[in-house]
Amino acid sequence: MTNSSTINEFIKKTKEALAISEQDPRLGVRGFEFDNSTSEKDCVLVIGLNLAGNEEAAKNERTKKTYLYSLKNSIKSDYVYNKYYKPIYELMNDIFDNDAKWHWCNKSWDILSKEIEHSEDKNVIHEEYLNHQNRKVSIYIGDMFYYHETSSKKLPLKKSISYPQYCKEMLELHIEPLIEAGKSIKFVYINNSQVSQWLCDGDIKTFTVFGDRKIPVFFGGMLSGGIMDLFSKKRLVHEIKNYLKRIESYI
Repeated sequence: MTNSSTINEFIKKTKEALAISEQDPRLGVRGFEFDNSTSEKDCVLVIGLNLAGNEEAAKNERTKKTYLYSLKNSIKSDYVYNKYYKPIYELMNDIFDNDAKWHWCNKSWDILSKEIEHSEDKNVIHEEYLNHQNRKVSIYIGDMFYYHETSSKKLPLKKSISYPQYCKEMLELHIEPLIEAGKSIKFVYINNSQVSQWLCDGDIKTFTVFGDRKIPVFFGGMLSGGIMDLFSKKRLVHEIKNYLKRIESYI
C-alpha cells in the first residue's frame, strides 16, 4: 500500500481538531492510503466521519500492512469489516455497472500476499483479487478524523474549531495526493450526515462542485446500518449515474 508523503498531515490535522493528547492511544497512525497504479486511473473517494474501534484497533494499524474493507464472502478477520464497507462497495458497483473494486486490487499479488501473511483466508482473498482484476474504477476510503471511536457522540471535538472550514481543508488534503498520483476522481461521496452538514455549511443540497479542481461531491448519510433506506439508495444511484452521463456527453 502506498502511504501518501503527507500521511502525517492527516494525523496532524486530526490532532488540531480534537481535544486529545499527543499520544492518545486511539489516534490513528497511517492516515489516508492509496496506490500509485499507473494503469488504474479512474477512481471514487468515499469520506466518513472517523475510524471505528478502540485502542486495540489503533494498535492493529501498526501491525497490519493493508486493509481489505469488504469481501463477497464475509470472513472473521482484522482485515475486513463487511458490515460497514460492503454497502459502499455495492453502491459503487450499482453506479458503475459492476466495474468498481477496492484499491488494494491494484497491487501485485506478490506484495499483497505478504501483507496478509497472517490471514487464514488467503484463498478467499486471492479469489476476490482475481475476480476484480479487469474492473476499472478504484474505491478509496478516507475519514475526516483519523481517530478510533465507534460512537460518534463520544468523538472529542474541540468547541473552538470551525468544522465546516476544517472539513473543506481535510477533503482537499485527501484529493491532492490522488490528483498528484495521476488519478481521475469521478466523484466524492460523503458517507456521513454530520460531515455532509458541515460541508454544506447551513445549505440544504445533495451535490456541489468542490474547489479549484471542480471535483463533484455528493452528500449523504451512512450507507450501512439501515440508516439509509432502499429508496434513498436508488435515488442516490440514479442521481450520480445521470450526472456522470451528462459529463461524458460533454467530452
